[in-house]
Amino acid sequence: MTKNGKRTAATAAVALLTAASVTTGSLFETPAALLPEDGAPSIVYHMNNSLDGAEDDDAGVAEDESEETRRRGGMRAVLRQRILQLPLVVRLLVILPLWALGTVIGAAAGAAWPLLSPVLGKIAGFALMLVLLIGAFVAAAKAVFPDLPVKKLLSRRSLVALVIGAAALSLADAILGTVWAEYEQAKNVVLSAGFFVALSCAAVPFALREQKRRLCAKPAKQGAETKQPETLIFHDGVSSFRVRVPHTGG
Repeated sequence: MTKNGKRTAATAAVALLTAASVTTGSLFETPAALLPEDGAPSIVYHMNNSLDGAEDDDAGVAEDESEETRRRGGMRAVLRQRILQLPLVVRLLVILPLWALGTVIGAAAGAAWPLLSPVLGKIAGFALMLVLLIGAFVAAAKAVFPDLPVKKLLSRRSLVALVIGAAALSLADAILGTVWAEYEQAKNVVLSAGFFVALSCAAVPFALREQKRRLCAKPAKQGAETKQPETLIFHDGVSSFRVRVPHTGG
């Protein structure tokens, strides 16, 4: 197996182990619920025949309620039942460590979420601002230079300018929200003005560079056309022949 194949297999194994442990940890609240003894007694309904059949009716109702409970449990109940049907040794050596790992992961995620949620919100805001800037930039550049493909529009220099603009807007939004008490009332106006400035800082230099490139390419193209040699045709009364005369510029 190649080195990349080993890395892929290791990544898949870690992902599978994490998913299995988190799933097991969510199915059982305590180890005691995970490790009942084998052959646990099940509920047995003793039915006595009678003339009116009342006991039969009660048993039928109990079976219907059990079926309804099983259906409501869905996949979660099915997984719990399958795990509890495993041998006790398997549950002790395999399922219990998975449950412990899943419980630790769930507890760590629950403790970190209040700290990460503001950060994730800021990251999502930055990503959204960047997507909006890129879309507006492509639309504006396409309107001015419709012959250019999108790949050339989004050059490295333009993308760097757009990323810096989105980061500056996100940072300004975070700072103003902290130091300006009435920022929420003027937030839309401030972000709209900042969006226009960031877009202009990326679009105007790109337009100037592209215009300069086209102006420089135009004389070179014209010069190449004027340097083409001329072809003269001579007739001597019997036959004709062509002579290519270089262009002297006179």
